[in-house]
Amino acid sequence: MYAIVDIETTGSSANYGKITEVAILIHDGLRVIDEYQTLINPEQGIPSGITTLTGISNHMVADAPRFFEVAKDIHLMLEGNIFVAHNVNFDYSFLKKEFQELGATFNHQKLCTVRLSRKIFPGLASYSLGRLCEHFGIENQARHRAMGDARATAILLDKLLAEDTGQFAAFLKRNSKEADLPPNLPKEVFEQLPSTTGVYYFHDYNGRVLYVGKANDIKKRVRGHFSSSDVIYKQGMKDQIHDISYEPCGDEMIAFLFEAYEIKRLFPPFNKAQKYPGRKYGIFHYQDGLGNHRFSVGKAQKGLQPLKSFTSFDRARNALIMLVKEYELDPELCSLPAEAMKYFGYSFKPEKSQLINERFQNALNSLKGGSETFVLKGQGRGAEENSLVLVENGIYKGFCFVHKEEQLTGIMDVRERIRSFPDNPDAQRIILQFKEKRSLLDL
Repeated sequence: MYAIVDIETTGSSANYGKITEVAILIHDGLRVIDEYQTLINPEQGIPSGITTLTGISNHMVADAPRFFEVAKDIHLMLEGNIFVAHNVNFDYSFLKKEFQELGATFNHQKLCTVRLSRKIFPGLASYSLGRLCEHFGIENQARHRAMGDARATAILLDKLLAEDTGQFAAFLKRNSKEADLPPNLPKEVFEQLPSTTGVYYFHDYNGRVLYVGKANDIKKRVRGHFSSSDVIYKQGMKDQIHDISYEPCGDEMIAFLFEAYEIKRLFPPFNKAQKYPGRKYGIFHYQDGLGNHRFSVGKAQKGLQPLKSFTSFDRARNALIMLVKEYELDPELCSLPAEAMKYFGYSFKPEKSQLINERFQNALNSLKGGSETFVLKGQGRGAEENSLVLVENGIYKGFCFVHKEEQLTGIMDVRERIRSFPDNPDAQRIILQFKEKRSLLDL
């Protein structure tokens, strides 16, 4: 038995949207034998754009039952039946979230009429419900209303069943993940993904990158994005995915570095802005007109490299306070009033200028501690390859892949082979994270 479901909602994601209407048709494989429909009070406002699309207004749902009041009826309609919908994970994700909030489990076999239509009727220009209805002459008297779309989906299901040559059985196999895949992603694209370390990209219909990720096993990680347990939070992204590409990296550190670079280069809408907080402030060193060496906290500027970067002014200032205390510096030379430092348990005792300069130099050296030159060696993209990451004078220069038998005689050999990438705090953080775990190339 099939339970054909359609819902209307206040938004596109179950993570923040709520259901405003539910329609369910029970189909025995030959015809519809039962039906259920109700408006639902979402207990949140319906955006005007949604009202324009569906016709469902705040006034219409004001006296409608809340979800918990109709949850048992919906459960009884769905129980024991295959959950069918056009773009099934959208409807499934909202109902799953509602039942989870009530402390109930929600686990049903799923069939997606978008994916089935792609399999059984290949080559159509569009597989949206509206376009399929136009193509097959299916009349829908109430588009974007739950029962109207559910009845149209039921007629589409009849046509799919009439042309079925084993596709339904393949979709419903226990180990098949077909129903979990994004509605517009060909299964062949997913099946061809490698189980190697690298960076992967989700693309929309026009090829634009929606999301960039890093994985030690690309195929396994992508499958995790599409799992039923993750359906609630990523459905908005899944609905837009039409293709997946990838870049093998072989080594986890290389994958991290390349992912961070690609996120900044492409700025994908479903990645957090920079993935990691930006380093907007830093500790700077300069000499004043009298020749005194000074430290200060300032905002990062193009062309002005701080000794150390931080995500906020407070973090930079606190680090400078700790530096002053550790090396017994003159706070007045570090943009920190001596009176204010007393609140941090520190009082400066004037010393000979030579000793003060020596302490300042030690503090300066500690901030420049990452200025060494080295090459980190890791795995390559195959058994015969190594990866190399070059850091010169504390600045990340890039990475390359070399054959294990290739003889490198010095930094110049590595520099000639690397693919250059910009240095930034994220790259520095990644390198620092892996430096202790990796061997340095002996040159």
